[in-house]
Amino acid sequence: MIRLCQNKLLHGYKFPVYTTEVCPRNQEEWDERSLALNCTESNAFICLPNENLTELLEFCYTESRIRIQEGICLFLYKRYSLVDSYDCRGFTYGCPTASHFSDEIFKYPSCVSLGNRCFLSEPFCNR
Repeated sequence: MIRLCQNKLLHGYKFPVYTTEVCPRNQEEWDERSLALNCTESNAFICLPNENLTELLEFCYTESRIRIQEGICLFLYKRYSLVDSYDCRGFTYGCPTASHFSDEIFKYPSCVSLGNRCFLSEPFCNR
């Protein structure tokens, strides 16, 4: 089990979005969080940074699975409650080198490891 306390519900999104200290690190944790949030096949669980790269968010998204191209990480854009892409090809390590789906984000921890308004794998990121 990866959560011992209740995560904070955020306002201003078109669906319930919660802060989290860490995104799931494997399929078991992913399934656990999906179940805890009552996500379904049509609105699948996802865990991503916010648009400012200041915190991690978990939520049931409006789509079942998102295909993510190589060289891309995702984040949640608050104004429209939409998932958007972030070019990670400048990362020093951990940028996805193959296409994958949003329910496999745990395989790419660099896409959910944040520093001070940046991804930790970015060369300029202050830890």
